[in-house]
Amino acid sequence: MSARSAELTALAIKRLRAEIPAYAQLDAETLAPSTRRTIDQLMRVLAEGRELTADELAVFTLHGETRGRQGIPVTEMFRGWRLAVRIAIDQVVATGRRLGIGDSQLLGLTNELLALTDTAILAVARGHIDADFERTRHDQQRRADLVRGILSGTLSPAEIRVQVERYGLDSDREYRAIRARPHPELPADQVARLLEHTPSGDRPHGLLALVDGDIAGVVDHMPAREIETAVGIGPPARLDRMEPSFRSATRAMATAEAFERTGVYELADLGLLPAVLADTEVGDELVRRYLTPLGRTDSAAALLDTVAHYLGNGMRVDNTAKEMGLHTNTVRYRLRRFQDLTGLDLTDPDRALEAWWALQRRRLSRER
Repeated sequence: MSARSAELTALAIKRLRAEIPAYAQLDAETLAPSTRRTIDQLMRVLAEGRELTADELAVFTLHGETRGRQGIPVTEMFRGWRLAVRIAIDQVVATGRRLGIGDSQLLGLTNELLALTDTAILAVARGHIDADFERTRHDQQRRADLVRGILSGTLSPAEIRVQVERYGLDSDREYRAIRARPHPELPADQVARLLEHTPSGDRPHGLLALVDGDIAGVVDHMPAREIETAVGIGPPARLDRMEPSFRSATRAMATAEAFERTGVYELADLGLLPAVLADTEVGDELVRRYLTPLGRTDSAAALLDTVAHYLGNGMRVDNTAKEMGLHTNTVRYRLRRFQDLTGLDLTDPDRALEAWWALQRRRLSRER
């Protein structure tokens, strides 16, 4: 049987390329070495009437790895394997009859061949899985390197133009830098899917990767605002001028996370909060001047909570009382008490801003 392996290899490759599109993309010379090795191995073991050894199974594992690296999908590889097995069985039967082998003996040979191929296909599958994993890891690393280069501004326009074409991006268009922080309840792969989704359902054009623990990249659309994590998005820019957009997106994400906000934010959406987060010296001084002297008692906490709600409700006493479940007179009393103790006049916009800034800085300090 092994003497005819070259003929069997040629026949198998011809049928594979004719009947399975994935194999048709490769020339016969590319397919031949791995195909010949597996057929030689099967025919030799079948002729010797024994099981495959560990070293022989490694040949089939290598076959699966080879097909994986050649870009043959696992489903197409299995189709090809079944086709090759049918060809081998036909050849065994034809040769056996030509040699005068009886039907019962041919049936036994066929069953032995099927048993061998059942064992071998497990090794082939393992090899393909290993190749898929390695290719996926390599693709992810290449994508991450490209995303990092675009966002950091370390790639030239020519390098960007060549590399982004494979991902369907147009280097002459404008995109938005985006950055989102995964967490245990919303892991990175789910974050990426949410950011890629468009309200219209159209296929988005963008490029995302895991960068420094965050999902980062560029998108050509504004993602849905409702997402249960902090997401920052920068202004539109060309891919070779994306660094400022990414800085803006990073700052927006960091601010939203610090103040426990979820959703997609541009930097301007967050008002003065980015400044509160960045300028710690001003915030700490305001806290020291106005809030620290009040102490840490329950009554001081009630005053500060009321002022925070008041400022957050457009300085409307009625809305503040409703939101807090208090009588309006209680709210007014607490506001007066706060102003008396701190010397801040909340009707003065500048002083109200100082109070708001101090409260936001205090909130950050308490949450860390």
